[in-house]
Amino acid sequence: MIISVEKKQIRRAIIAFIVMLLLGLLVKINFFFPIKVDEAIYNFFDKVQTPLGDVIMSISTFLGEPTIDIIYAVVLSVILVIARLKIPAMWVIATVLSGDVVGYILKHLFARARPSGHLLTDSGFSFPSGHSLGITMIIMILLILVIPNINSSRTRMWLTWVLWTFGALTLMSRIYLKAHYFSDILSGALLAYAWVILTAWCYPIVANYLKQKIPFFKNEEI
Repeated sequence: MIISVEKKQIRRAIIAFIVMLLLGLLVKINFFFPIKVDEAIYNFFDKVQTPLGDVIMSISTFLGEPTIDIIYAVVLSVILVIARLKIPAMWVIATVLSGDVVGYILKHLFARARPSGHLLTDSGFSFPSGHSLGITMIIMILLILVIPNINSSRTRMWLTWVLWTFGALTLMSRIYLKAHYFSDILSGALLAYAWVILTAWCYPIVANYLKQKIPFFKNEEI
């Protein structure tokens, strides 16, 4: 099976989802924690802004745009289709799109206003962060689907480091550019982890069904 997860990952995903919901409830009732932590981190980033930082963070936030994340998913899916892995390609697209839908629903459920001073281009609600959700889903998908199939352990290590560094820059950029609070980006990352693990857990069931019941997928590798 190309896509699979361990039981401990499923347990972690459940915990991540519960923590994300708890954060949302605490934010919703304006509880002092995590509000005070959000304010402290927000104020810290407000004091360390520099021209170079503006450039780096603007690039990072652009490369982590939800629409760009969908492009990443489409490119990866096309590569998988070329490699005759249609079912994993469908999983990638379905995971990212459905995760974005769940994030959109939660945004309107918690309806948290963005920080003051955010850019006009950052519209909508703040919790959870769409950038954080999208880029973390892409990273998790690559870690589950691509990285394990690289033969060189050194290459796997470096690519993993690059992915998480890029993800961290994207997450930090959202606070730096005053688009989100820390709990927003943390919740987005937690939701992404939980959602990718959930869909990966469901993958064997769906993949086997498609392979056995639909002739088009009969000879597909899963």
